[in-house]
Amino acid sequence: MHIGQSVAIITDAGNPVGKAVALHFASLGATLALVDNNEVELKKTLQSCRKISDTSAAFFLQCYDETSIQTLFQQVSERFGAVNILLNTWTGTEIPHLLSPTSITDFNNIMQNSAASFFIFGKIAAKFMQHQPHQSVIINLALSHENYHPHAPTTSKTVVSGLTQNWANELADFNIRVGGIVPINLQDKSYDQHAIVNVPMQDEIARNVEYIVRNDSFSGRMLESEIGV
Repeated sequence: MHIGQSVAIITDAGNPVGKAVALHFASLGATLALVDNNEVELKKTLQSCRKISDTSAAFFLQCYDETSIQTLFQQVSERFGAVNILLNTWTGTEIPHLLSPTSITDFNNIMQNSAASFFIFGKIAAKFMQHQPHQSVIINLALSHENYHPHAPTTSKTVVSGLTQNWANELADFNIRVGGIVPINLQDKSYDQHAIVNVPMQDEIARNVEYIVRNDSFSGRMLESEIGV
């Protein structure tokens, strides 16, 4: 896929990773629809992107419910004529231990706040993309402070990997590819999310997003963005 002729929706565009991908794609000539529920950080990303290219717009979503996301895609489609790329970010924490006193409440919060919006973005994107005559791509990004070991079956890695494979199989007949990325800190200790997504990691993720978009045969697989080697 030619990035310079594409319209990309970047979710969580106000966070460091979303901003890094947005700036990278702006430098490649893509038209960007920047989305976040943090209006202040979203505006900062928009200002930075517009220093590179004026083909960017910000869409502030106060709530990531189905109606709001449906309206977002409609607005982007009407304004730019298409939706070719979705960067769909999972920012959930790990599923709580079963015997934790607050495990049920914590689990419900994760499902409502992280899993639901992640799934809705994927569903609405597929609904819009399936009617387009050209190839489209959904890139699922698993961000979690638990991703510090390449062999650890963390919730974010497991959920995003499973959904990526399932969606790729389901959407192949509609010429929609689905790929995934998980950041990994290979140093032998845990880091918080800010350490995992430092500048080298942001650049690595942005390059991996570009690789998936450009590689027309990449679908149903995950890439690991690694630092600390």
